Amino acid sequence: MKKIIYLLIGGLLLGNVSYGQAVDDRAVIPVAVTLSSILRLNVVSGGNIEFTFNTLDQYENGIFNSPSYDTRFTVASSVDWDVVMYSEEDELVSTDDIVGDGMDLNNVGYHIDAEGTNDAAVLEITSTDASPEPLTSTEEVIVGYDGTNSNAGDINANDFYIRWRCGTQEGNMNPLSVLEQQLAADRYATNVFLILRPTETATTP
Repeated sequence: MKKIIYLLIGGLLLGNVSYGQAVDDRAVIPVAVTLSSILRLNVVSGGNIEFTFNTLDQYENGIFNSPSYDTRFTVASSVDWDVVMYSEEDELVSTDDIVGDGMDLNNVGYHIDAEGTNDAAVLEITSTDASPEPLTSTEEVIVGYDGTNSNAGDINANDFYIRWRCGTQEGNMNPLSVLEQQLAADRYATNVFLILRPTETATTP
C-alpha cells in the first residue's frame, strides 16, 4: 500500500514539474529595404532664352553672355548620371516667314558652369568660357559621370548654369557674323531639350 502511495505522489510531482517548464513561442518580423532610383532634373531659371539683335554692333559682333542669357538647372540623383542636350530642329526655324530660310544652329553657343559642391574631377564639363560649344541637333552630354567618382547627390551638389551667347563667332561657333550671313529680318527659334539619364556604366556611391 505504501508503494502505491509513493508511486502516486511521485507521479504527481513529475506531472507538476513537466507542466511548470517554460514553453517556447516564436514570432516573425519581416524586414525589407527598397531602394527606388531617384532621377530629377529641374530648370530653375532661364527656361526661355531670347536674343534680340537691334544694333549694328550686335549684327557684327553678336550678343555675349550675361545673366539675362543664363539657364540654371539642378540634378538630384541617387545614381550616377548624364545630362544630354540637343536642339529639336536642324536649324533655327523662321517663325514669321514659313517658307523662309532658317538660321544655322551654330550661331548659338554655350558653355557650362558648375556652381554646386561637386568638383570638376567628378563632373565632365564639355566646354569652357574661352571656347564655347555650338548648339547642335545631335545629342551631346553636357555634364556627366567621369567614370571614376560618383556624381550622385542632391541639388546642392549638382547645380549648373548654361551660359548662352549668339553670333559671337567664338570657338567652333559660326565664323561669320550675323551681318555677313545676310539673314532676313525675322524671328528664328527652336526647342532645346535637356534629358537626365542614368549612366549605364555607373556605380552607386
